[in-house]
Amino acid sequence: MPFSLAAQVDSTRTLKEVKVEGIRSELSTDPSKKVYQVGANLTNLGGNLFDILSNIPSIYVTSDGHVTYRGNQNLTLFFDGLPAGIVSSSRANALSLYPADQIDRIEILSNPGAKYTAEGSSGILNIVLKKGSKSESLRINSNVGTNDKYALSATYVKGVKRWTHLIDLNLRQNSRNNYQSLYRENQSRFGYSQITQNTDEINRDYNQSLRLNSTYTLSKDRSIGMSFIGRLSRDHNSETRYNKSEFVSTADRLYAREADKKGSDYGFDLNLFYNPSANGKIDFLWISNQGSDANQFYQHYFYENFETPNPNIPERFERSAASSQNSTLLLQGDWTKTISPRLKVDYGFRFNSRFFTNDFRYERLKEELYERDLERSNGFDYQEHVQAAYLSQAYKSAKWNVDAGLRLEATEIAGGVKQNYVNLFPALSILHLVSTTESLSFGLSTRITRPSYKSLNPFISFADPLNLNSGNPNLKPERTLLLELAHNKDFKSLSVSNTLFYREITGLVGRVRTFLGGDTTLTRYENISKSRAWGFENISTWSITKNYKVTLNSSIFQTDLEGLINNTEVSLNRWSWNTRLNQQFKWNKQWSAQISGIFQSEQINPFGIIQPFYTVDFGVKKDFGKLSINARVNDIFDTQKTVYDSRPFGLISDIVRKKETRIFFIGFTYKLETKKMKEALERRRVNEEEVEVDDF
Repeated sequence: MPFSLAAQVDSTRTLKEVKVEGIRSELSTDPSKKVYQVGANLTNLGGNLFDILSNIPSIYVTSDGHVTYRGNQNLTLFFDGLPAGIVSSSRANALSLYPADQIDRIEILSNPGAKYTAEGSSGILNIVLKKGSKSESLRINSNVGTNDKYALSATYVKGVKRWTHLIDLNLRQNSRNNYQSLYRENQSRFGYSQITQNTDEINRDYNQSLRLNSTYTLSKDRSIGMSFIGRLSRDHNSETRYNKSEFVSTADRLYAREADKKGSDYGFDLNLFYNPSANGKIDFLWISNQGSDANQFYQHYFYENFETPNPNIPERFERSAASSQNSTLLLQGDWTKTISPRLKVDYGFRFNSRFFTNDFRYERLKEELYERDLERSNGFDYQEHVQAAYLSQAYKSAKWNVDAGLRLEATEIAGGVKQNYVNLFPALSILHLVSTTESLSFGLSTRITRPSYKSLNPFISFADPLNLNSGNPNLKPERTLLLELAHNKDFKSLSVSNTLFYREITGLVGRVRTFLGGDTTLTRYENISKSRAWGFENISTWSITKNYKVTLNSSIFQTDLEGLINNTEVSLNRWSWNTRLNQQFKWNKQWSAQISGIFQSEQINPFGIIQPFYTVDFGVKKDFGKLSINARVNDIFDTQKTVYDSRPFGLISDIVRKKETRIFFIGFTYKLETKKMKEALERRRVNEEEVEVDDF
């Protein structure tokens, strides 16, 4: 992106014009966090948060929306440093709700200090949304994808004296074809059995959201404001599962179970904040969500090869309806006190309460009337109250930064499950500045992962009669120790970051599958004992020329898993590695392109060994002044899928999940900016981009 400036040497001599061009860095790192710039990746254009996270090095997103970082799924998701109602519903739907153009950057805190919540075994992933400014601008984005995928968003920003305002409207329709295959072997009262299940699914999502952000500057160091996000989502999913059970001493059983599923979810996040000084902030957050689901099931039986109906077994017509409400109230205060030029103290508090209620009704058709199934119908209430306070001290000199702190958290769980516990979480970070371009750092933190209300709910889900699911009210929280040693070095055109990390989890929670009678299994959450992981991570960015940049990220780590799984003592260890190569190009000033490839080796998971996969994405963009047109292809070779192999756990139960991932998008962006806005953007680009001076 070209930029011009004039530099004054003295009153009589002015340097020649300096032209600066460069490619914005996609990933930057410092001792406290890794920062991923969303707009620098062309394959994010027109996408959503699910697509963005899938492009971040060291992060793997499963088809059901679980985010894995360095082989662990318990990564806490925050928006602007606070919880968000969007993650209270289905994780997969939540990640697809946020469009990429709403997100400014994503921060990964792999070893958070005492001032941050202790929730999350792998650390914190903070999604920073775009904010308002003092100027006025309008931005419109639209894109169309294959198989009925449409998105439209508009963002208006305006500053009036001491006020800054932002209004963001998003509309999205998404359709995906998904597939799942299951193969299982087990003993039953009919002898040895082999179970095969193939599922075809069409997901249709319709999402709308409105975001408002307003800030009023009271004085130089004081401000007050609010942020509001309202959302409405609907989904309509069609699913057919073909189930075949083959037994030694009885006839095979073949049936198809068709499901028509409709759901809706609406709610809001309201954040009121007050900055009483430059070194303090108070937040009040209110999250409210309401959801409902209505499902119709039709189960009918066949003879061999699902071609001839079996009239000897009656058809089954069933339906279910669920309604849920959940809300969160949070009050948080953070302050910094400067003791001396080299010493400061951070302190604060946090009160967080979550409330969840669910009512589930299951019915069967008998003699043309639906009757309630009392065994499958249930209700569940859950409350979680966490009170926290922290104190940390930071010392800074010319060569050393030391930050040590302690956090206290008291947890009370009430309702259908009752638990109480108090925990202390020490944290330490040390940074040594070897030179202006080189640093060494060490980090230590202790973390906790509390069971979610879904994993505590003891009632069994019968949505799939072959594969039942339930929570566990006796589930205990995970405790985690994190250690990191990092080295960062910047050369003239090369930036290198190397990290050694160690993670130890006690009371590890996993989804454990057990065999029931016949061809049915029950999967529920268990504390399966202990897990350890240690490894090495490298991030290298090389600006080969001003128009060509390469970023290579690789990590290798070993995971040990110990515990009782499916009544079998398991002691496994596996080396896993992943790598991502991203290449960015620019030519003819207005054209830019990007190609990226990801490879993930096998990983240990309590549900099975996740098999390797790779994927390749491509994007291109053309600027026409205020208008830009972009096109991208995700998963060019249609290779991204999730495969679980449970054989190392002493049983045969394999799962293959394949979402529609090879998608072609085309879209446009129109920007209307005032002169002040353009000048501010140019100044920002100079600070953020790696630049190259042509001549003086």
